[in-house]
Amino acid sequence: MFRRVAIIGLGLIGGSIGMALRKAKVAQQVVGYDLGKGVGDHACNLGAIDESCAVLADVVSDAELLILATPVGPMRALLQDIASFVTPETIVTDVASTKVQVISWAEELLPSSVAFVGGHPMTGKELTGIAFADPALFQNCIYCLTPTARTNRMALNKVAAFVEVLGAHVHFLDPAEHDEQVAGVSHLPFLASIALVNAVAANPMWADASLLAAGGFRDMSRLAAGSPEMYRDICITNSTAITQWLDEYINGLCILRERISSHDSSLDETFAHAQQLRYSLFSSFLREDRN
Repeated sequence: MFRRVAIIGLGLIGGSIGMALRKAKVAQQVVGYDLGKGVGDHACNLGAIDESCAVLADVVSDAELLILATPVGPMRALLQDIASFVTPETIVTDVASTKVQVISWAEELLPSSVAFVGGHPMTGKELTGIAFADPALFQNCIYCLTPTARTNRMALNKVAAFVEVLGAHVHFLDPAEHDEQVAGVSHLPFLASIALVNAVAANPMWADASLLAAGGFRDMSRLAAGSPEMYRDICITNSTAITQWLDEYINGLCILRERISSHDSSLDETFAHAQQLRYSLFSSFLREDRN
């Protein structure tokens, strides 16, 4: 399907993409580039790429599909750096967690003759880096593609085919709608996890209480182990949507606080409603898996 695929950024997502492409045998060559010392060689040894390039121009050169697999923070500088190397024959896509800002940068900085398709796989781990790359990371996950009026339709179809090769399900979404939705289901949970860990650990009882922390606390605090730099940049580039969701969440917590303080005996109805919502959510996931 692809003659030469290039991946810039060989962390968890970039490395997993390379592994999945090579496992599916749909690319004649997969090359990679990463600024981290020894990361490219490690990616080669793990089978994520065929070749590691030491110079940015070399990895971009002659690529049919160029995947920008860095966090959103370095994306503007990266787009600026590759602008003089990409040609109309190269389709560029990304995996960044926010889309409006990244697409704006791409349309500003890349030559108008180069097709760019915004993308975001809804998968990951709290552990980052090439050592944790997994070719099965994208199996049955939702992979958002966020075309705009300027998106080349042929390039969009090509990237959609690439997503399906990874084992993911393509979900087309307006960039602004994407950012609003992931602010609630992805970014807000991280911030809730951060607030939980900081609040509990700041209490003088933490040293003793931590001995009692079991599955519930581990589940709720898991996201706090994610990359601080990545989430900082997510918050900066998606601040409006995130603050709106935070306002809703804080309001909900305040209402619960008042009801608990007043010994509201109908709390179980609110809890049961949330329980049913969660059951419905996961039952839909199970139906998708069966299909």
